[in-house]
Amino acid sequence: MSDPARSKSIFPSEQYRFPEPGRLEDDWRKWGFGQVIVGYGLSLVASIVTLSLILELADYADWDDLPMWGVSLVGLSQQLVLILAVVTSARAFGFSLQKDFLLQSKKSDMGKGLCYGIAAQIIVVPVVTYPFVWIFDIDANRISEPARELSDKATSPIGIIAIILTVGLLAPIAEELFFRGLLYGSLRKRGDSARTQKLIVWISVIVSSAIFSAIHFQLLLFPALFVVGMIFALIYERSQRLAPAIWAHVGFNATTLFSLLVLD
Repeated sequence: MSDPARSKSIFPSEQYRFPEPGRLEDDWRKWGFGQVIVGYGLSLVASIVTLSLILELADYADWDDLPMWGVSLVGLSQQLVLILAVVTSARAFGFSLQKDFLLQSKKSDMGKGLCYGIAAQIIVVPVVTYPFVWIFDIDANRISEPARELSDKATSPIGIIAIILTVGLLAPIAEELFFRGLLYGSLRKRGDSARTQKLIVWISVIVSSAIFSAIHFQLLLFPALFVVGMIFALIYERSQRLAPAIWAHVGFNATTLFSLLVLD
């Protein structure tokens, strides 16, 4: 017998909500850490293969020589594989993107999400980062150096468009689907006792945010990205929708791009 929700052509996505934290009997979500590991591993392979092909075909010496379009293609390959991993997990091991990962939205999500993301970049990052700069006597310019090196490659209209599309739009979609949707969801559906539901949520928020921060490979920004990852995860959890977290991530990245491309 088919699920009545699946048979409707117009189905109100807003009715989907997170199941209770912890393990559920007859859970339709059969995806988990296996899909996370395989998905992220394949995304790394895709980026390495793309980089190798560009270096070989375009005759560049190494990563540092790549123009922005080349860097964007490498990032694009990884982002598309991350998205594909989530889509495949939902279709092959779950019900749907909307039900499994709450990929649904309301009209207010865009405005609220962008405000959260901009505030996180302008307020949270300095508040979290600069105490470490002061305590460990770190040159503050080193914090923005990776982003600045990336924006310096955007020296043409094509390069500027490429960095806006990949960093400003596709990266937030791919990373929120993967790290908040698949990774956070895999952590959140583990655990047995109903009395520890809040603990399960907080552990899931902390662990997924730590992994999210670590994969950016920016040691000086690890504390700030960790806190920002927690903010995105809590937005996702509290709103019961992934869209606000995606828009928050867009606002966060867009603020950085605006600072580097316009203000500098």
